Amino acid sequence: MKTQLVDIVRKDIFAFLENIEELLFNERDFQMHLAMWLKNSSNQYDDVDVEYYIPWQELQEYVWESELRLDIVVKKDGEYCPVELKYKTKKVEFQLTRFDEPLHNKTIVMKNQGAQDLGMYDFWKDVRRLELVRNRFEKVTGGLAVFVTNDVFYTKGGKETSNNYLFNMIEGKALPIHKHWLDPNTTCAKTHPNFEVGKEYSIEWYQKTIANIKFYYCVTNI
Repeated sequence: MKTQLVDIVRKDIFAFLENIEELLFNERDFQMHLAMWLKNSSNQYDDVDVEYYIPWQELQEYVWESELRLDIVVKKDGEYCPVELKYKTKKVEFQLTRFDEPLHNKTIVMKNQGAQDLGMYDFWKDVRRLELVRNRFEKVTGGLAVFVTNDVFYTKGGKETSNNYLFNMIEGKALPIHKHWLDPNTTCAKTHPNFEVGKEYSIEWYQKTIANIKFYYCVTNI
């Protein structure tokens, strides 16, 4: 039986995450390094594109009314696999080397983003957007939502009374389809609309240490 493109891309993303040995500054840095890895590490893809624009009006049940630019789209033999990325960080200072010379002082290489409730929301938003893209376009047979963080908070389930409880990313259990804030009167609820994903997903977290910094990542098939 033919291996689906989504499974090939998933395997390559895991290889990238397992082999990377440098700290990435932010999500754009992550996006470009991964895209180059997919494009250059093998000759098996016909194309690897970034910031792949789709007018949101093309998608049914799209609730955000905001631009949709898929982080990475991989093409092979007429089949497409879109990849959405999230890279959520806590502050890290590190002594960088530039042009083969160590800098004199430590540099903030990753900022403290905080707002983990919105970080979780953004992950599930990626999942839903990938579902809608797959449903709309026949040649998109699957997609991947990738989440990388050095903030262990994301791997833990929040309290059932937390406003963002239904957006949690706890490992090892089927997570609810309904994604909504428990308190509709909060700012988060007013600016980030509720939605539903197409099925119950399970999260599996992996770990990676880079420069003595522990990272956690998951790759979810859509």
